[in-house]
Amino acid sequence: MTTKTDIVNLLRTNDRAVARALVVLTERQTATEQASEATINRNGEGFRPCHARMGTSMAQFYNRRGYLSPKQIAYWRQPQKNGQTRIEVYAGQLLDIALARAAAQVQDPNAYAERSADLDAVAYGQNG
Repeated sequence: MTTKTDIVNLLRTNDRAVARALVVLTERQTATEQASEATINRNGEGFRPCHARMGTSMAQFYNRRGYLSPKQIAYWRQPQKNGQTRIEVYAGQLLDIALARAAAQVQDPNAYAERSADLDAVAYGQNG
């Protein structure tokens, strides 16, 4: 079973996991939040207000180009005052997503296969 520690370790070592995490966090933002690149609803889903603009922008960049630059990855892996990296603060949300998708795969493998690309790197540790 995937744990929060597994997610944190993957985010620290797998560049694609960071990029895919940004994409799924952006997807958790409301349509208005995505369009404005801001956090409006404090619902515990998606980005914190301080990361909304940068996270949405980089997720869109990744969706268009298929990669993040080394500088973009470094931004998310930079340690904060508490020792966590910027992307690590989202490990709990990412774990919830990974577990929900794993459960969906067990319940309906065919339907899951159609939408499985979103968090493969985070949920299953795939490199890419």
